[in-house]
Amino acid sequence: MSNTDTTTSSVGDQKALNLLEEFAPVDYATWKEAAEKLLKGAPFDKKMLTPTPEGITLQPIYRQEDMEGLEHLESFPGEFNFSRGATDEGYLKNAWKIAQELPYGLPEEFNAAALSDMQRGQDALNVALDIAGQTGRDPAEAGVGEVGACGLSVATLEDLQKAFKDVVPEAVNINFQSGVSGVAVAALLVAWLKEQGKEAKSLKGGLNLDPLGVLARSGSLPVSLDEAFADMAALASYCKDNAPEFTPVGVSTLPYANAGASAVEELACALATGTVYLRKLMEAGLDINEAAKAIRFEFTLGANFFMEVSKLRAARILWSKIVSEFGGDRQAARMQIHGRTGLWNKTVHDPYVNMLRTTTEALSGVVGGVESMHVSPFDEVIETPTTFSRRIARNTQIILQEECELRAVIDPAGGSWFIENLTDQVAKGAWGIFQEIEKEGCMVAALQSGSVQARIAKTNAGRIKLLTQRRANLVGTNLYPNLKEKPLPKTTPDFSEVKKQRVEAVKAAAKDVDLSTLADRDDGLIDRLAAAASQGATLGAIFKALHTEPGEVPSVTALPSVRGAQIFEEMRDAADAYTQAKGHGPKMFLTTMGPLRKHKARADFTRGFFEVGGFDIVAADGFDSVEAAVAGVKASGSELTVICGTDDAYVEFVPAFCKALKAEAPGIKIILAGDPGENGPAYTEAGLDDFISIRSNVYDINKKYLEAIGVM
Repeated sequence: MSNTDTTTSSVGDQKALNLLEEFAPVDYATWKEAAEKLLKGAPFDKKMLTPTPEGITLQPIYRQEDMEGLEHLESFPGEFNFSRGATDEGYLKNAWKIAQELPYGLPEEFNAAALSDMQRGQDALNVALDIAGQTGRDPAEAGVGEVGACGLSVATLEDLQKAFKDVVPEAVNINFQSGVSGVAVAALLVAWLKEQGKEAKSLKGGLNLDPLGVLARSGSLPVSLDEAFADMAALASYCKDNAPEFTPVGVSTLPYANAGASAVEELACALATGTVYLRKLMEAGLDINEAAKAIRFEFTLGANFFMEVSKLRAARILWSKIVSEFGGDRQAARMQIHGRTGLWNKTVHDPYVNMLRTTTEALSGVVGGVESMHVSPFDEVIETPTTFSRRIARNTQIILQEECELRAVIDPAGGSWFIENLTDQVAKGAWGIFQEIEKEGCMVAALQSGSVQARIAKTNAGRIKLLTQRRANLVGTNLYPNLKEKPLPKTTPDFSEVKKQRVEAVKAAAKDVDLSTLADRDDGLIDRLAAAASQGATLGAIFKALHTEPGEVPSVTALPSVRGAQIFEEMRDAADAYTQAKGHGPKMFLTTMGPLRKHKARADFTRGFFEVGGFDIVAADGFDSVEAAVAGVKASGSELTVICGTDDAYVEFVPAFCKALKAEAPGIKIILAGDPGENGPAYTEAGLDDFISIRSNVYDINKKYLEAIGVM
């Protein structure tokens, strides 16, 4: 650009610099034509369009035309439909809450971690109860592995006092994941407050009573759904009158996302569950505004950054639509969202990569507008998180707040042609599934029929298939595995000892309390329960007294908790066990042909392909003759060899080599690196057993040959 073209600024004479005026506009057809030329005959749709598990096809570029007809664009941040955020100031005044889960079973351990982390940036307590606590049982009534597993064991007021020692309720949000035990947990919590001379109105946070979430995850409930919904109504009424900033009901999508659901399926399940809860609360006497304000949503944050941002934006749009259809006002239609980084894509091998995964997931939560968030420690799927892994996870959020300055931007995604279009597609996809669930009757009926489980299982199978074909990748697992890594030491608690300690502690603190008047769920229920808790009644005793006639207990097919890496980790575990037993890994010899430049590309591909299964790859410098190659394979002691070279050289070498090697060592399996094409039948006749290419299933082939040599 010449000096005469450069815009200068002076008082009274300022011109706007518009770089677009320097270039002629290009329409999509012209761009596509240029792109097709660069593809050199490769199909445009196959190379440039990206299908997703949501049934959405991502385009290579997005244009202003992609914004046409999108109704949600009519609102501003904080305005109805809330696509651009729940408030008009974004995070300018109030940042999202750093609400890390602290999965320690013993109250003393939980308290130590909570006080430490709250002094170092965490500003909300996120209390996941253990399995026993979420299902209304004291430690003595639960099995080993249900007490103190993946959450805090609380059964008495003394337990809560230990867990919350030196915690100031007015200064910190306290969020429980209470399962179906919300009323009993509320009793302990109110008793704890009253002991300090404080009222429930000082509470901020919530109990997140979520019976359908428990049902989907575990397959059953300890009480009937009618009983669970009665508890929900009692809690909602109490909080409305006594703790207006404490949300009693929760909708968690973790059971669906951890089973492999797509973003649209996860969102549809959340909407369907929330709709059930709205109806039940309204049937119990709450109006729509009261019912909607009583519900808080927990969404997982997955690997596809733009999809996750769009999912959260679509969630607010659709929930506002549902609440408004019930007659709710603007304030009630605003969805409360807690974000949690997911588990499906987390790996045991190369675990530090999990730090990178959770960073992008956390960023998607912030850009999508969460109000609080948990970032998983990188070792979450391996061990009880350490002080170090908790610090890294917590600091991820602090860096996003303080160093990335994301608090200073209101709706950073707003106006993006890609995200706005994707938001619309996610919303339409989720709404369609939501309507299908509603046609079945409701979310309860869909879980009972198994349609939700079947849909998610199909999606999960498709996602696993993408990994096995390496059309989707988990770094360190199905791509670039590091066989030299030192595994993290597993520090899983001795749950037998944990249960023993908890049984003894509860026995010492519990008292026999007359609970015969508790079945009446009138307005004074929570206060009566709190009084009983102050006298020594346990969580389990309160839960039993409240449900003397539990009714018909529901049962459905439980959603499994799965990770995409698990099948690959099973292979690696088998290879590791073989290595410990034999002193070396499962061997695979590369029969490399000619100079390095002739075989390097395929040798590198082969190494990466079979290291996924834990194979110990041995390679020569390159053979110049069939005789030398046969001798090299035999000397390696390997039962498997892969020929690596060029297609042209294969034509003469492969048949001769296969015949010679099979004559001397018929048990050795011979694999070819590269698709043999029309030469396949001739190679097979000569003794070739298999071939690998970029289209090969990396899991199936690795498993096949690990089994062939007795590793699996």
